[in-house]
Amino acid sequence: MVSLWYGYSVFILNDATVYSENGPLENIQAILLAVSALVFLIYAVRDKSSARLILLSCFWLCFSFVLRELDVERLDVHNALKFIGAGIGRNIMLAVGFLALLIRAVTRFSYYKKAVLPFLRSKPGILLMLGGLLLIVGDVFENSHSIIHNAFFEEIFELFGCCSILLSALASHPALTRTAQSERD
Repeated sequence: MVSLWYGYSVFILNDATVYSENGPLENIQAILLAVSALVFLIYAVRDKSSARLILLSCFWLCFSFVLRELDVERLDVHNALKFIGAGIGRNIMLAVGFLALLIRAVTRFSYYKKAVLPFLRSKPGILLMLGGLLLIVGDVFENSHSIIHNAFFEEIFELFGCCSILLSALASHPALTRTAQSERD
C-alpha cells in the first residue's frame, strides 16, 4: 500500500520529495531496519544455543544498514554520536564489530559451517537473502540516470528489501531453534 501511494504521489502528483534524501521512503527504511536489528538482538540475547552468533551477525548487518540510511551528521545530536554514527568513526566501529564476529565464527568454524547452511535454506534465510538482493537491485536503479524517477525505483526496491529483512528477523528465532535441535539429534 505504501508503494502504491508513493507511486501515485510521484507519477501522478509529480511529488519527487517522496524519494528525496531523508524523505519518507528513506525514513521508513531506517525504521524497518532498526526494528529488524532490535528483533535480531532480542532473539540473540534470549537464545542460549551456539547459533546465536548467526542472530548477532544479522543484528550487526541491520545496524550497519541503519547507519547507512541515517545521515547522523545532519541530526541534532551530540558530537560524540555524530563521530560514532558517521564517517571514520562509523567505519571503525562497524569493522571492529564484523571482525569480532568473524573471529568468533572462525574459532568454531565447523559448527557454524553446518549451522549457516540450514539457516540460509530456511524461510528466514531465504527472506534475508531476498532482502539483500532487493537492496542490490535498488542500488542498480540509483545509478540508472536514464530512467525517469530512478531514485524512486531505488527507494522502492530498498523498501521491499527492508520489509523482507524484517520478515526474516521476525521468523528467524524459531528457524535457528529448529536448526540447533536437529544438530543435537
